[in-house]
Amino acid sequence: MSYQSTHIQIIDMRFFDHVSMAEFEQWLSQVEQLLQMKKYFVLIMQTAPATTFPEEYRQLQALWYKRNKQLFFQYCLGLIRIAQDSQDQLRLNSPALHAAWRVPYYVTLDHSDAVHWAVQRWI
Repeated sequence: MSYQSTHIQIIDMRFFDHVSMAEFEQWLSQVEQLLQMKKYFVLIMQTAPATTFPEEYRQLQALWYKRNKQLFFQYCLGLIRIAQDSQDQLRLNSPALHAAWRVPYYVTLDHSDAVHWAVQRWI
């Protein structure tokens, strides 16, 4: 008998309203746990209109990324951004953002499309 179990790790992050520093740190911690456990994953990120973030979140994210980037490159199979509208899609789909993340990067307007792309990255 043989047995194989495959688990798809899809982190579906949805930011809305006011994101506190504790909430932002929590989502970074969740991703870091997967990295430390050497688990492959795909990350879907969506930000609702009128969402606000703490002033220092970019600095925290930059430090986190610098500290974890090698493992992130190794275990993140793809990053999907769900845009709010076509203008936001153009902004998120810039060559600079593709280059900055350095993992397969996809921008869409539709959550179902994002999940489909995530599963395809897994396969």
